[in-house]
Amino acid sequence: MSKPEDPLTSTPLATRRRWLLLYVLGMAAALPVYLLLATPRFSSLARSIAWLGLGLSLLPLLWLLAKAGARRCTVVAIGLWVTLYHHLAVFHERTLLLRWGEARLSDRAVELATLLAALTVPAMWAGWSAGAALFTSRWLPQPRLRVAPAVLRVAGTAIVLLWLLADLLWLRGELPNERTAVSLIAWLTPGELGFAMVLIPTLLDEKPRGLGRYLFWGLFGLAAVVALMRGVLTPLIKPLLIYLLGWLFARRQLRLWPVIAALLAIVLLQPVKAEFRARVWDRSTRLELWQRAELFLDLTAQHWLGDGPGQSQDKAQSLQVAAARTAGALQLAHAIEMTPAAVPHQWGATYVYLRHAFIPRVFDPEKPIAQWADVWAAVIYGYTTPAGTAHVMVGLGQLPESYINFGFFGALLLWACVGLLCRFVDDLFAHPQAGLGALVLHLYFVQNLTTTLEGSLAQFWGGVPQTFLFYGAIMALLGSLTARRAGRGAVVMEAA
Repeated sequence: MSKPEDPLTSTPLATRRRWLLLYVLGMAAALPVYLLLATPRFSSLARSIAWLGLGLSLLPLLWLLAKAGARRCTVVAIGLWVTLYHHLAVFHERTLLLRWGEARLSDRAVELATLLAALTVPAMWAGWSAGAALFTSRWLPQPRLRVAPAVLRVAGTAIVLLWLLADLLWLRGELPNERTAVSLIAWLTPGELGFAMVLIPTLLDEKPRGLGRYLFWGLFGLAAVVALMRGVLTPLIKPLLIYLLGWLFARRQLRLWPVIAALLAIVLLQPVKAEFRARVWDRSTRLELWQRAELFLDLTAQHWLGDGPGQSQDKAQSLQVAAARTAGALQLAHAIEMTPAAVPHQWGATYVYLRHAFIPRVFDPEKPIAQWADVWAAVIYGYTTPAGTAHVMVGLGQLPESYINFGFFGALLLWACVGLLCRFVDDLFAHPQAGLGALVLHLYFVQNLTTTLEGSLAQFWGGVPQTFLFYGAIMALLGSLTARRAGRGAVVMEAA
């Protein structure tokens, strides 16, 4: 099979012009929408800054889609996340609830939060672009992990199935819930990596409408059923995100329907998730696995199709609950309001886990948990009580965390450094000769970085080196298997 042309090096002029025109017209049309339809919580200045931030955050995406020869850039995914959680949040965020009631936020705090969010992606992009001045692509190692598409698909399918099997065994109480055992099983069965291993060969080594596409969606269907059994939406959302990012980085095409599907799943299922967990998790009544999924669907149908008294009000409130799942603007404003007025700047203290991340807990019994900063912030900033952290985890987003530690300008400097780190990863695993195995690792990294931005920085970056070493070794092993099979084929042909 002849290797298809790399879509990152060939963008027709007409396509580039179309994307540029769409960007300009879209931003022009969005301005009155921001000024007129944002919630009253955001002043006119905050709305204007949010609109500006929308344009700045989408510039890396425009660059990837419209510029011929554009490199695969992790900042593109960060721009999409900031857009969803901050620049679009002005249309649905009205209040921020703390354990004692509604947070009191000044207009200045909200405006400063929108400004910091607007400048975060440009700061990251500046740091990422600084890699060119450092010639990172010349002195960084560039591993070539060439794995046969069939080997990737088989291994990826096995990983996803083992991941789902582990979830089913946990639901049946046949696997231990002890922290070390859960962490070990999660490391051995990374479902998102499995989905990436199935998707990347489909996008790069055959027509996107080949058999690999049906394998991906078949596995997604199984993950959706297990998600309903567990009462958790993550197995539904992450494969869709992988699909979106895979098309962006592998084929340089923007597929919006996965975003729409993910948002629709959140809107429909999020409002009944708490009731499902109250019936299944918090009671001694045991249901068969299929009965759990059936209950989730029944609750969803009753919630949205019921016409009893108060149903219309419940549905409107449900939309607000679902929208809150992607709300980060007021959380950042709350951090700015309280820091340093009530809570002093931490100057890196919330990143303490980075000092311990590489040491096994058996050698460091005092090692803090990876979510230490999340637990600390949830209590200090009034989201829950110390006892409440045992039941509900309130993530400390990396954007408010950067301000809590270093203030406004220090946060932007930190994000520029994060952008440079992303450039290192892009140059390591997304260079032109990377091979399918390295591109799978890159997609897995981008997806994990995007979905962990709601939690503390140390929680994600503390595990990056171990992740690449472990899964990189697996890809190298699969690559050697591919080379061995190719060698046998050559010997057979020579003998013939």
